[in-house]
Amino acid sequence: MDQQSVAFSGRELGRREFAGFAVFESLYRPYQKIPKHSHERTYISILLRGSYTEECGPTASECATGQTILHAAGECHSDRFHRNGGQVLNLELFPPFLAKLCESGSVGTDGRTLLRSVYAMQLGLRLHKEVSSCDPWSALSIEGLTMELLAEVFRQRTTGLKSQGRDWLGRVTEILHAKFQEPIMLSELAADVSVHPVHLARAFRKRYLCSVGDYIRKLRIEAACHALLNSDTAIAEIALRSGFSDQSHLCRTLKQYTGMSPRHFRRVSFRKLN
Repeated sequence: MDQQSVAFSGRELGRREFAGFAVFESLYRPYQKIPKHSHERTYISILLRGSYTEECGPTASECATGQTILHAAGECHSDRFHRNGGQVLNLELFPPFLAKLCESGSVGTDGRTLLRSVYAMQLGLRLHKEVSSCDPWSALSIEGLTMELLAEVFRQRTTGLKSQGRDWLGRVTEILHAKFQEPIMLSELAADVSVHPVHLARAFRKRYLCSVGDYIRKLRIEAACHALLNSDTAIAEIALRSGFSDQSHLCRTLKQYTGMSPRHFRRVSFRKLN
């Protein structure tokens, strides 16, 4: 099928437009297929719920909850949603605003970028909450969260381009993603990559702008959020599986990051797919 330039598919929810961008959500039915197409504007998508397969050229990407993608204007891709459909938060960037972002020369949008950033996912959840809100301060909050999201995406894009080769910090993040549910000691982590713990801590913070402990905490939150949204597993069990000491520990941490308890998050955070 020939490439088509189309508006966003799916059922649109809560669109909010500002001077340089628009924020809105799209709901997709189970097994919905979107043929090959492109969009006229650059945009960022964050998968809040569900999963899908996206094909872009010869590459097929399996996208799970939390997947963040920077799509370049004119990029051609197709999508196939899985059994639970999907809910996607979209940040569409208007050309004049994007041009200002690129003026410094340090921000590039030529080519798509896939990233799994726990912080981007958290910002997406907070944007979801604000887009649904009608209070007088939601517009201000949306603008602030959008700037944070742009900074995170472009920072991660730049970091990824600078460190495409395998290095010891890349190995550290691989270990953290594989073992975040377990107790992890900085000394053991440093021994695994043959560096001093102090050097690891400093280098990690310099590259990822957070401590190793903060990074682990964000991975655990992401895992818990995914389980809350995609299963009916008991909250206490989700807490243990995600690496928290107990349900109370999960409750405190999730409320710190999202402003909601696990029960509230599961019950009212997302509209049901029809």
